[in-house]
Amino acid sequence: DFTDESVSPDQACNVTLNPSFCRSLIPSQSRSNLHGYGRYLVEKSLHQSATFSSLIDRTIRDNASLPSQAAGALADCFLLSQLTTDFLLSSLATLDSNNTTTNLPDDQADDNVQTLLSAIVTNQQTCLEGLTQANFSQRGHKLYAPLENGTQLYSLSLAVLTRSWATQKAKRERQLLDELRVRRDGVPRWVNKQALEFASGRRMALQTVGSVVVAQDGSGNYRTIGDAIAAAPLKNDGSKGFFLIRVKAGVYNEYVTVDKKKKFVMMVGDGAGRTIITGQRSVGDGSTTFNSATL
Repeated sequence: DFTDESVSPDQACNVTLNPSFCRSLIPSQSRSNLHGYGRYLVEKSLHQSATFSSLIDRTIRDNASLPSQAAGALADCFLLSQLTTDFLLSSLATLDSNNTTTNLPDDQADDNVQTLLSAIVTNQQTCLEGLTQANFSQRGHKLYAPLENGTQLYSLSLAVLTRSWATQKAKRERQLLDELRVRRDGVPRWVNKQALEFASGRRMALQTVGSVVVAQDGSGNYRTIGDAIAAAPLKNDGSKGFFLIRVKAGVYNEYVTVDKKKKFVMMVGDGAGRTIITGQRSVGDGSTTFNSATL
């Protein structure tokens, strides 16, 4: 196991599922540990994401009269590529926060990076599915190759970094067992202490930076969920709690989108079958699968 040792690109790439693709990306004379190679691949991924985003943007501008489903698929891919860029920037910031370039700065940082990189791979698959439905993904189309290469690169970055953290696996398993235990008050140990505060006895209160109520009958602060989302603060870091939205019972016919800058937003309904968000979009009507989701 050489997860923490300085190794050649060949040695590093041999732990991946596609060594030849890996070797084509890493300079042959370089030398680092797996964490360093993983960080380098994330940097390459960031460049790939920006290039693909620009390509999608040009394709949209050059094809203004596309059918609605095709235009929607391109718009979805553009949004997903922007999210991918944000996720990669966040991943790099986490990787760079540790000066040793061997281990991540805290116990949850590697999990966060793995989650972001996994989400990026999902973004790629979602984009591909939309393009396939709109007949954009044939091998001859200019979008196919960069999309496929991006997927391989993001998957490779995830694989190398995941392997680089293998030495911490036993520690993670011990932590998981500990987190599965509950405190004497019945609350799981994994619950964020910064987000929760305990009052007297066994009662628990949620820390919030604000709370609103959505009710169709006008008895709350807003009549639509979208208006409540718009009221949520930008760039909340969660240190002071969530922005809480309580959605009273009712059928809300709307498409709810949470801006990527609005974080730590919590929505709570009145129960299954009581608070319902619904819509009428479908692939059959010309929408994309990604854009037909109500939330």
